[in-house]
Amino acid sequence: MEAGAFALTGVGSLPNVDVAFPGEHWSDRVASAGGVTPGVAVVPAGSADARGHMVMRTAGSGDAATQLAIALRPVDVPDVNTGPNALGPNEIRNQDIGAGEYVHAYYSGGFHLTLVVPDTYVPGDLVGWDANGARPDGKDGTGAWAKDAQADIDSIFEVVLWRPVNDDDEGVLTVRFAAKTQS
Repeated sequence: MEAGAFALTGVGSLPNVDVAFPGEHWSDRVASAGGVTPGVAVVPAGSADARGHMVMRTAGSGDAATQLAIALRPVDVPDVNTGPNALGPNEIRNQDIGAGEYVHAYYSGGFHLTLVVPDTYVPGDLVGWDANGARPDGKDGTGAWAKDAQADIDSIFEVVLWRPVNDDDEGVLTVRFAAKTQS
């Protein structure tokens, strides 16, 4: 099949995560100091804010899979700026969630991920969170979803579908939460 006029050649400008099928999710969590990037793995920070809300931080290598969730923005507020500096919907969705702002934490469900270590994936692969994982071009920072062999926290997701978009092994990874085991 031939690409149309607007061929997708990378994932840098796509949302880090999109919900394909919602499972258990809570929108009353808040980001820890330093904030949270949508699409990353998050765990409780072990404290609550002054309002009693659970504080979430980006997951690290020693965290338990049983407490892990994937972070999304609860609301995508349109950019009031106009002109060349205006943010589009995907840029808004990928903006960091500041300290104390609400985090929408998903504990189960199905997702389309682009914040994944560039690689080839096949249905049935198990995917986990690599705290130092290389992100695709156009996605700043470190930490990405990766095959279990590379992951610090493994067997979180099962690959349902892999759609590569370029020769650099970037693409859209459709996953579902795998059964979590006690760590």
